[in-house]
Amino acid sequence: MKKIMITQSIMWAAAILVVSIVDEKQFAILMLVILATVSLMNLKKGK
Repeated sequence: MKKIMITQSIMWAAAILVVSIVDEKQFAILMLVILATVSLMNLKKGK
C-alpha cells in the first residue's frame, strides 16, 4: 500500500510540474490526462 501511495504522489507531482513548466495548453492538458489515467490504472491494479 505504501508503494502505491508513493507512486500516486510522484504521478501527481509530475502532472503539476508539467502544467507549470509547459507553455502550450494542449500539451499540458494531454499530459495531465495521460498521467491521471496511468495513475488511476495503477491504483486500480494495486487493489
